[in-house]
Amino acid sequence: MSVILTNDEKEINKSKFTANLVLFWLKADYTLTNKRITGETPNTFLGLIPLGKAKISQPLKTIASVSSSTKFKLKRLILALVLFAIGSNMGDSADQITAAGAEPAGIGFVGAIFILFGIINILNCYTATFSITNNSGQNTGYEISILEKGKVENFVNKINNQIADL
Repeated sequence: MSVILTNDEKEINKSKFTANLVLFWLKADYTLTNKRITGETPNTFLGLIPLGKAKISQPLKTIASVSSSTKFKLKRLILALVLFAIGSNMGDSADQITAAGAEPAGIGFVGAIFILFGIINILNCYTATFSITNNSGQNTGYEISILEKGKVENFVNKINNQIADL
């Protein structure tokens, strides 16, 4: 992502983060200048299908605070376990149908898809997040891969230092 800077604007930090453990080649890209934070993060459907990017641009003067945290998403884990169980049972029913002499008709493939979605959700149930709170108290969070936790904390510290210098 290239940021077009104004006359007296200077780039302070540019960071790329892996947004998703499975789609490791999709990067969230954020730039901190002396006046604003800009960036873009990939959008995905079901954590697997890329569907474009969300762009942000927020002046530093409108930011009250920036924080980082790690989050465990229990709903994602439960969904992952349910999908994994459904996929595993479909594989068992395919074996039973084959043993009875009938043709399985792709049930094993569908079961493998359910198992794949289950594994994807398990890998993405623990994430690092940085949140930007504006002056009116509205909070916007951005999820990043847990493997990038250190980079996220470093980026948040740089943003907070820049806000303190305003």
